[in-house]
Amino acid sequence: MIINRLILLSVVVGFSVNEIQAQDLTPPKSFRLNLDYAKFRYDNENTYLEIYYAFYPYFLTYRWSGEKYRTGVQLRMRLKNNETNTYLFDEQSGLQVEAADTTEATSRFPFVTQAGYAVPFGDYTLEVVANDSLAPSRRDSVSFNISANAYPAGAWCSDLELCSTIKSSQKRDDPFFKNSLEVVPNPTLVFGVTARPVVFHYVELYNLDPVKTYTVKQLIIDPDGEVIREASKTRNFGARDAIEVGTTNVTSIFSGRYQFHVLVLDDSSQEIAKAEKTFYVYNPHLQVPSLTDPVFQEMELAGLSEERLTEEFQQARYLATEGEIEAFAEIISEDEKRKFLAEFWVNVENGESRHGPISRADYLERVEKTNERYPSMGKKGWRSDRGRIYILYGPPDEIDRYPSAGESKPYEIWRYHSIESGVEFIYINRWGFGDYELVHSTKRDELRNEQWQSYLR
Repeated sequence: MIINRLILLSVVVGFSVNEIQAQDLTPPKSFRLNLDYAKFRYDNENTYLEIYYAFYPYFLTYRWSGEKYRTGVQLRMRLKNNETNTYLFDEQSGLQVEAADTTEATSRFPFVTQAGYAVPFGDYTLEVVANDSLAPSRRDSVSFNISANAYPAGAWCSDLELCSTIKSSQKRDDPFFKNSLEVVPNPTLVFGVTARPVVFHYVELYNLDPVKTYTVKQLIIDPDGEVIREASKTRNFGARDAIEVGTTNVTSIFSGRYQFHVLVLDDSSQEIAKAEKTFYVYNPHLQVPSLTDPVFQEMELAGLSEERLTEEFQQARYLATEGEIEAFAEIISEDEKRKFLAEFWVNVENGESRHGPISRADYLERVEKTNERYPSMGKKGWRSDRGRIYILYGPPDEIDRYPSAGESKPYEIWRYHSIESGVEFIYINRWGFGDYELVHSTKRDELRNEQWQSYLR
């Protein structure tokens, strides 16, 4: 019998932090939320929805406190019924982690959380927002459309759960315990030689014929629809409800995006149940000429909602051409936006934008910093003049700040020594609301006004 599972929320921590004599440890990369889900049978009116999260330790800010480094994540999760436009749940929670020291070897592995809910049949939107608890402006969000359909009359299966490990267990209080197994999900969905060389899969089967023999197939399918890995086995489950688990080593598969399929066939080779999931392989030791860089960018963009993809392109518009801006505005499909943005970042990182090469991670890190430093009048920092210049050219080498004196308005002069043999950007708080407006620059193709001092009065 397939057991009903209770709501689960826990943290698996497998890392530590070097004892460094500093107040905070600032992460070198943008904050990232990894999220996946799977649906299982619950009762005649509800589906059981499991939601899986993962956070990489080196994406979080650490603070030294009480002889340990401490960090954490703030989560807001809500599930909206698309028909009634109401929320089945809207919850906030915090995950706290502490460590005494760190090793780079283990910091590449994420820690994982899991939660479960009984969800009435219907169509929903799952919305999850996560923040670095010590730097709340460092955030990420993911949303999924989820259909919880009524169960079919014949044989069928649950969603496919791809895992970092599955092993026998009798620890019923373990948050990842189900059906005599410890099933630890991999919400990143990234596998390969550098982290998770083996894909573990878990799926539940329902309404089987206990006396029949079935064939279970595992397929890995590439983006062109070609089956590149196949395995099969025959089983007599001897029960109406059962589980199917297995492993697939992917260290010999080229990096890229793939589909993992589990098929159940009856004794006449007819497909009676099927579960599938997109996953990613990263094997840098294997080189293939046909592999293009957008594959890796799509791995980075996987799971981002359409809203977040649009917001990211808006933030990146300082690098985009008018043609790219117009082309993106015409795209309706979420998948097409993801593909467009992946190719856009490849071009940027290859130096094909208007402002030279910069990585996506570095660019978005600059966006985060401007949101922290230069917000004003309800406007995010990246939209401000100082934010734009910081994002495009990085932190200035010098800043001269001139506060208000008499009738003179406050202003700043930013200097970059390595750009065009030295350039200046001059900003004035013209209207007194903290929004410093660019009034003059000596850089080519930027605003030039030799009479800028007239704005000071």
